[in-house]
Amino acid sequence: MPLRAVSAQNALVNDTRSPQQMIEEYRRVDGYLSKMKLPQQRLLLIERYLKGALPANEREELLDQGSQLYASQLMRYADDPARSKHYLEKVQQFLADHPSADTPAIQVMLLQADYNRGEAAVTRWLNDPADKESLVEARSEFQRIAPKLVDYHKSIQKRIEEQWDIIDRMPSGTGRETREKVVRELEGVVGRAAFFGAWSNYYLSLVEDMRGPSKYSKIAIGLFRELLDLKVDPKATTPWHEVADPNRMGLQQEWRARALIGLAMSEILDDNALDGQRCFALLEAGPTSAAIADQSDYWYCRGLINADKLDEAANFAKTTIQDFQGNSSPGKTSLCVLLADTGLREGANAPKIHEMGVQGLIGLAKLGHHSAAIQLVEKYELDLETSQGFYMMWLVGQQQFANAEKSKSDDDYRTAQAQLRDALAAPEAKKDLLSASECRYTLAWCSYRLNEHAEAGMNFQDAVSGLKGPNPGKAAEAAWMAFVSYQALAKEEPRYGLRAIEVLEDLKRDFPNHQYAQKADYFIAKLQQSRGSMTSSIRQLQSIAPNDPNYWSAKFDLCNLLRQQIDQASSEDEKKELARQLKQVADDLQSRLNQDSAQEDRISGVVRCLLNTADLARKNILPSADLANYVSAAKTLVASLPPSDRAWVDYHYQALMLARSQKKDTEVVAHANWLLTNAVGTPYEQSALIVRALEIDQQVAATSTPDMQLLEEGFDIYSRLVKHLGATSGAVKQNKNAKVACSKTADFAERLQRWSDAATYLRVLVAAYPKEQEYLQRLGRVEFTLQNYVGALGLWRTLLVGLDQGEEAWYEAKYYQLACLLQTDRAQAQTVLEQFQLLHPDWGLPPWRDKIKKLAQQVSGPDGS
Repeated sequence: MPLRAVSAQNALVNDTRSPQQMIEEYRRVDGYLSKMKLPQQRLLLIERYLKGALPANEREELLDQGSQLYASQLMRYADDPARSKHYLEKVQQFLADHPSADTPAIQVMLLQADYNRGEAAVTRWLNDPADKESLVEARSEFQRIAPKLVDYHKSIQKRIEEQWDIIDRMPSGTGRETREKVVRELEGVVGRAAFFGAWSNYYLSLVEDMRGPSKYSKIAIGLFRELLDLKVDPKATTPWHEVADPNRMGLQQEWRARALIGLAMSEILDDNALDGQRCFALLEAGPTSAAIADQSDYWYCRGLINADKLDEAANFAKTTIQDFQGNSSPGKTSLCVLLADTGLREGANAPKIHEMGVQGLIGLAKLGHHSAAIQLVEKYELDLETSQGFYMMWLVGQQQFANAEKSKSDDDYRTAQAQLRDALAAPEAKKDLLSASECRYTLAWCSYRLNEHAEAGMNFQDAVSGLKGPNPGKAAEAAWMAFVSYQALAKEEPRYGLRAIEVLEDLKRDFPNHQYAQKADYFIAKLQQSRGSMTSSIRQLQSIAPNDPNYWSAKFDLCNLLRQQIDQASSEDEKKELARQLKQVADDLQSRLNQDSAQEDRISGVVRCLLNTADLARKNILPSADLANYVSAAKTLVASLPPSDRAWVDYHYQALMLARSQKKDTEVVAHANWLLTNAVGTPYEQSALIVRALEIDQQVAATSTPDMQLLEEGFDIYSRLVKHLGATSGAVKQNKNAKVACSKTADFAERLQRWSDAATYLRVLVAAYPKEQEYLQRLGRVEFTLQNYVGALGLWRTLLVGLDQGEEAWYEAKYYQLACLLQTDRAQAQTVLEQFQLLHPDWGLPPWRDKIKKLAQQVSGPDGS
C-alpha cells in the first residue's frame, strides 16, 4: 500500500482530471498515510499535489497541513542533529516555494536552531568572561529571537483558545478528532515557544548585564510558570509552593524538569532566592530522572553565580563539599569545576571567593579527579607548596607524583612520597576513609617505584578496605599490587610469601569476578611451592624475639601459617598440636596488647588470631569451651576498630556460629543481619543467608497472606543464596541445598508475579529434573502466563504422557494443552478437543471441567475468541 501511495503521487504528471477529483484522491491517500503514521510520505504527497492546478481554498488547505506537518517533524527531531538539519533544509525550501505557508508554529521550530547557537555562545562566555566575541554573538542572537518567541507564544496560544472554542461546538466524529489532534500538536509548539522564550529572556538579562530584577527576568518567570502551571495568584491564601504537586508536573520529561530549573534560576536572578530554592526542592521531590536530579546542586550554584551572588555561592560550596564522600557523578564533578573555575578566577582580592575555588579543588580531590584539579591549579598558577590540610597537601603530592612518573627520578618519587606521608598524618585523613585510601594508593606506588616493596605492599593492602566499596576496580588493582610487592620479597623472607598468599585469598573473597581473582589460585600454588617447608617457616617466625621491630607482624604471619598447616595436617594429633601452638601465640599477643594505645592494624591482627582460635574450638580441634571465651575476647577488642576493618566480618561470623550452638535465636538474627548487610559476596554471607531464609520461611508459613515486603525480601535472600550454591542444572543435581534454594527463589518470584524471574529458576530445575511433576507444572503455568505458548505446550504434553488419566493434575495438563494450541494451532486444538469430548463426555473433574468447557466455546467459535 505505501508503494501504491507513492505511485499515486507520481501519476499527477499530465493529469487531466478535475481539481475536485484530484483533491478527493489526495484526501483518500492522505487519510491512509495518516492512519499508517507516515508523515514523511504525507509531506511528499502534499508537495506533489501542490504542483497541480488546485483551487485557492484547496491549495491553502494543503499548505496549512504541510506547515503543521513540518512543524511537528521539527519538534519531533529537535534533539536529533542529523534529522533536524534535514528538516530545517526541507522547511526552508518549502517556505521559499510557498511563502504563504509560513506560520508561527514553523517559525518557533526554526528559531530553536538560533536558540541553540545563542545558548552555546552564552555558555562559552559564562565559562570564560574574557571571551567577548562569544558575548557579542550571544547578545545578537537573544536580542533578535527573545521577543519573537514571546510574540509567537502569544499568537499561537490565542489560536489554540479559538480552536478549542470551535471544537467545543462540534459534534463527535472524525472532523472533531482531526481538529483536536492539530490543536494538541499546536500545544506542543506553544510549549516550545514558552520554554525557549523563557530561557532566551533569562540569558538576555545576563548578556545585557542586568543582574537583578528586570523586564527580562520577569518575562522568563512568567513563561516558565505558565508552562509548568505554577502561576502565582495574589488572592490565594495558600502559597504557590504548598499547592504545587511535583508528581503532577511531568518532571520525568527532561524539558519540563529543565523548565523548572530555568524558573529557579530566573527567581534567583530576580532577587528571590527563596522561591528558587523551593523550585529545586520540587525538582528533587518529583519523578525527575536521576541524571537531572544529580545536576540540581550545579544549577543552583550556577544560578547564584550568574546572579553575581558569589558570597551565597561560597557559603553553599563550603557546606556541600564538606559532605562529599567519593561516589563521583557528572553533577558533582560539574559543580566542583564551576566552583574552582569561578572562585580562583574571581577571588584574587576576595578571600571568601578564593576559598570557594579551593573548595572546588577539594571536591575534585575527594571525587578522585586529581588530573582535573591539577589542571586548574596550573591554569591559575596557584602555589600549593605551603597549603595546609589533608586535601590540599594530597593534591600537591598527586602533582609531584605525576611529575615523578614523567621524570622517573628517584628524587622526585621521594619528594612525592614525603608529601603524601605528611598528608596522611593530617587529622582530616582519619575522617575520610576513601580519600585517605586513594592517597595511600598513590603513596604505595611511590614506594613501589623506589623498590621499597615492604612499605608498598603494606600501603597497597591498607588502601583496599577504603576503596572496595566506591571503587572496586581500583581496590582489586591495589590488592594485586600488594601481592606483587610481597612476592618480590618472598624468596629472601618467607613470611612475605605468606602475606602474598593472604592478599590473594582476600582478593578471591572480595572480588570473585575480577580477572585477578581468576589468577589467584595459580599464584597461591606457586608461592606455596617456592616457600619450601612450612615447618621451617614456622620455626623461623617462632624464633623472632619480642624486642624485634617486626615481632607483631611476624606473629600474625605465624598464626596464619599455623592455620594453613592445620588444614593440611594428616592426623588429628598433628592438628591438635599445631592448634595448641596457635592458641599460645594468640594468648601471648592478647596479653601484650595495650588496647588504649595500640594502632588499629595491630588490634585487628590480634582479633583475627583470637577468632582463628575460636574457629578451631568450634571444629573440636581445641576444647569446645574456647569458642565462647575467644569470641568474647575478640568482641572486646573489635569494638575499637572502624566498621570497615575486615576483622568485623570474621567476628560476626564466629559470633553467629556460637549463638547457633547456644540456641540464642535473637543473637543469631542480629549477627546474620549484620553479615547480610556487610559481608555481601564473601563466604560468610552464605551462613547468614541460610539463617534469614529459614526465618522468612517460618514467617511466611505462619500467615495465609504474607505482605509484599516479606515476599520481596524472601526473593532477595534466596536469589543471593542461589549465587553461592549454584544456579545451573549441574549444581542443582549435585547439591540438594542448591535445588531447594532454586525452587524457593522461583516460589517467591511466583508469589510476587515476577514471571520472568520465576521462569529463569524453574527452567534450571526442569533441565536438572525433566520428569519432576511439580517443576513441570510450575514452569508450564509460568510459561503460559508469559505467553510462551510453544514452550508451555511441550511441558504440558510431557505431563499428559506421565500422568494417569482421570486424576486432577491430568485434567489441568489437558486444559493448558488446549489453551496453548488455541494460541498456536487452532485446527489442532479442535482435533484434540474432539478426542477429549469423545473419551471424557463428563468433561472431567472440577475445577478443570468448567474451564475446559469455556475453552471449548472459544475453540469452536467463529473467530477463536
